[in-house]
Amino acid sequence: MRTTQLTTKQKIAIGVGALLVTALLALVLWFLLTHPVATAAITDISIIILALVVLVMNVFLIVMMWQIIRLIDFLLFELKPVLESVQETTSTVRGTASFVSDEVSSPIIGVSAKAAGVKGSLRFVVDSLRGGAERAGRGPQDSAPPAWNTAGPAGSSTASAPSSPAGSADQPTA
Repeated sequence: MRTTQLTTKQKIAIGVGALLVTALLALVLWFLLTHPVATAAITDISIIILALVVLVMNVFLIVMMWQIIRLIDFLLFELKPVLESVQETTSTVRGTASFVSDEVSSPIIGVSAKAAGVKGSLRFVVDSLRGGAERAGRGPQDSAPPAWNTAGPAGSSTASAPSSPAGSADQPTA
């Protein structure tokens, strides 16, 4: 919240305004006390104006009540069927999505998973047979890493062998 300081001129203007309003009220009070005929006429006119204001407020109140009744009528008889139609549509969409999930997507996903499993199994069997034929003429230290560790052009291995701690009996230290 931004606070502003009043200048001296503004403070003087506020003080003068308050003094003028107080003087005007004192003048009106003096006039009403010294002129009883005028005071009676002003009182009668004030009562009539007050009655007219109350009458106009009642008319506005009746119009407002009528608008509220029309709003309730609209909500009950025009908006409610639209909302029921929207609920029916969402139910239909939910059923359609469930049907597509159960009858289309799930079987396709199942077949795809089984095909991937068969492909992996065949790759393992082929790689095992290929590795067994290559290892027939070599010792255990000369065997090549499995095919799934290779990347890049055929025959070039870019994957690094797992490192063992220094001083291990499996690898000579450099």
